[in-house]
Amino acid sequence: MVDGGTEGFKGHARVIIPGTTPCFECNIWLFPPQVKFPLCTLAETPRTAAHCIEYAHLIKWDEVHSGKPFDADDTEHMQWIYSEALKRAELFGISGVTYSLTQVCHLLRLFILQA
Repeated sequence: MVDGGTEGFKGHARVIIPGTTPCFECNIWLFPPQVKFPLCTLAETPRTAAHCIEYAHLIKWDEVHSGKPFDADDTEHMQWIYSEALKRAELFGISGVTYSLTQVCHLLRLFILQA
């Protein structure tokens, strides 16, 4: 099997031979922590609680609230993001989505955008 991926201008490729080389999951710790997530990962193959939260914010919000801007200071907006992220996490068997993490993900996004 050949595994490859890109994020911006960075990328990787590797060959995985069952029984000979380590499996994908065995080497996942080698990847640097993601700061930004590719939309294809959010939409198709979420693997973490943060992916589910970002999906709810970046994709689902606009689908449901077309034209209405997201306001992180509005507790109803944050609660909606949290509940949608939780549904997505349950669908993919992902644990760890909490209201606190939803708030932290938003703060990190703001920090990254200002950098």
